[in-house]
Amino acid sequence: MTNIINKLYYGEICPSEKPAPNTKRCIENRELICATENKLLEQFPDCKEILDTYTDALHIEAQLECEADFERGFRLGALMMLEILGQE
Repeated sequence: MTNIINKLYYGEICPSEKPAPNTKRCIENRELICATENKLLEQFPDCKEILDTYTDALHIEAQLECEADFERGFRLGALMMLEILGQE
C-alpha cells in the first residue's frame, strides 16, 4: 500500500528532515548567526561553554516549535479535508 498515511507511518515521509531552504534570506541569517557568535567569542572567550549551552537550548526550543507547528498543520489539513468532504 502506498498511501500517504502508510508512508508517514513507515517513515518514508519525514518533513522535519528537510533542510531549511537556501533562500537569500536564510543564507544571510545563517551568516549573521555565525558572525555574531564569532564576535561574541572574540570579546568573551571565557564564555564559550555558556554560549554553547544557550545555543543548544535555542535549537531545542526551535525543534519543539517545529513539532507543534507540524501538529497544528496536520490537524488543520485534516479539518480542511473533512470540510471538503462535507463530514464536519
